[in-house]
Amino acid sequence: MTGPRPTFSIRITMTGKNEFTFPFDTCEKPNDDAFAAQPYSVVVNVISCCVVAYFLWKAKTFHATVLLVGLLLFDLSHTFSHFVHIQSSVQITLVHVLAYVLNFSFLYALYKHTKIQPSASLLVFLFLVLAVDVYAFFHLSLLYYLFTQILFFFSVLFYYYRHLNKTIQNTLHISIFLIGIVYLGFINEIFNCKKMLRAFPEFPFHAIVEIIILFAVYFVCLSFYKL
Repeated sequence: MTGPRPTFSIRITMTGKNEFTFPFDTCEKPNDDAFAAQPYSVVVNVISCCVVAYFLWKAKTFHATVLLVGLLLFDLSHTFSHFVHIQSSVQITLVHVLAYVLNFSFLYALYKHTKIQPSASLLVFLFLVLAVDVYAFFHLSLLYYLFTQILFFFSVLFYYYRHLNKTIQNTLHISIFLIGIVYLGFINEIFNCKKMLRAFPEFPFHAIVEIIILFAVYFVCLSFYKL
């Protein structure tokens, strides 16, 4: 016995703001006849989980393991969100909480690798970023709290960047570029998805974003599994 077929929509408030809700409004129409709600995105994310699991198995240190476990948990929750759509805020909340876990795992890994404590100014700035993030999560759209999560990651990276070796730095340049493309991909989905699906209703546009995320995940793992 199956439940009601999931529906795709971008909700418009009285103020005219796009309310883009993950995973329901991601730009791959839910398919009630497939093995998953958004099968193309699920397949790409399963590959991503396998990539992280492989690097986790190869991890050289405890702090690298902590970072990769955080990434794997985030990836698994992300994958599950595309596999089954639960009609509540539970999925976006879980993914968002695990983004915190991932970002703090990243901070811990770089601190342990470089043996340099984060400065008071960095901690204050990160606290302010998190405060804005919490406000954005409850009052604004995904565009804003996705930005604050990325800003947290980039702030930690910028602080420790000069203490990383050239090989890691060069690999990270690729990751930073890809993360930027992913953010632009979400902006495109938020404002143009309905038009794109009107033109090509069966094309899984969000899977393209997921493929870029897959490559970003690969280069992040490649950068840090030997820390």
